[in-house]
Amino acid sequence: MRRKRLIGDWLMAICLIIIVAGLSGGTALPDERAITFGSFKLHEPFLKINLEAIAKKVDIEKWPKTNILRAALGINKDLLSNPELVTRELTSHGLGPFADQTWIGGVGKWSWDNLVKNTEPLPTELPPERKEKLLAHLSPELRDDANFVEEYLRRKLVRYRKSKMFLVTGSIRVSVCVAPNSTGANEFLIYQKRGSSLPIEAIAHEFSESKRWEGLGTIGFVAPPMVMFARDNIAVVIDARGKLAREAVPLALKIDSLIKKQPVLTYEQVFARRPSITIGERAEKTDLAEQETVSYEVSAPKGQNIVSVRAYVDGRQTGVKDGKVYIVGKKEGKVKVKLTATTSELLCRSVEQEVIIGE
Repeated sequence: MRRKRLIGDWLMAICLIIIVAGLSGGTALPDERAITFGSFKLHEPFLKINLEAIAKKVDIEKWPKTNILRAALGINKDLLSNPELVTRELTSHGLGPFADQTWIGGVGKWSWDNLVKNTEPLPTELPPERKEKLLAHLSPELRDDANFVEEYLRRKLVRYRKSKMFLVTGSIRVSVCVAPNSTGANEFLIYQKRGSSLPIEAIAHEFSESKRWEGLGTIGFVAPPMVMFARDNIAVVIDARGKLAREAVPLALKIDSLIKKQPVLTYEQVFARRPSITIGERAEKTDLAEQETVSYEVSAPKGQNIVSVRAYVDGRQTGVKDGKVYIVGKKEGKVKVKLTATTSELLCRSVEQEVIIGE
């Protein structure tokens, strides 16, 4: 019966996608701003169908809500009870995937791993199935070039050996989202499941009453390896495995406690805590051919740090370094330079400036 219900869900999704395509006259997918799940922007109609199905099954409308707004807080491995276990860490920050483009909250992601040296001999060849997949991505012309294939596979083997030098014996992934309201924070918990291969019923079970954890967030769930909670307009998702699995619940409780200490803000106060950005109006030549730079300044309000700066030239991402945005290939005329900055409170600002080149 369960299998039949799953097949039925997918058939319904396919039918609805066909109907949407038919109503649009067989054109491309609708504008992505029109494809939303609650507060969030989506790229595929079937994601909307699946997420809304999950939201209905878990009765998200009845989840507790508040009218409180807060900014986020800085996260680091020192919040763990045993931070020495972390031997590799990565972070990333950016704008939140919100349908309302005026909202300035962002998403931060922290990745912590415990690595140990692999004592087994490193592989001397690529696994046959891996080699087959690599070659399948090459054009017929390149596959027929024996010298190219030999060098290509050699480089892939070097990278493969490096990936096997250490083993991951524990990991924690933390995602924090500053949503426009508590409803958006609740929706983010489900939104995080958009790429899951689990059936709808299995995902919904992670948000069932049996997984509720009283005292964690405005609403919280513990469904190992996941711990998920929303505190007002802040959503937190933790995925902890292996040696670091026991850190999940204590870390969630500690983050929740710190969020509650963040000041309650008005909508206007949240916007006032965004970073400031200025971009120069004219590009400057560099020592490298066909490359120009334009200067910029970014600063954070008192008590915050800038954790991310991203730059785009005519819509394409480019490099930033030492207060310079790099413009490649444009010798004269004008370009649009856009800069996005994120603070340690996960509040963002984007500024676009027309920049003159070669005059």
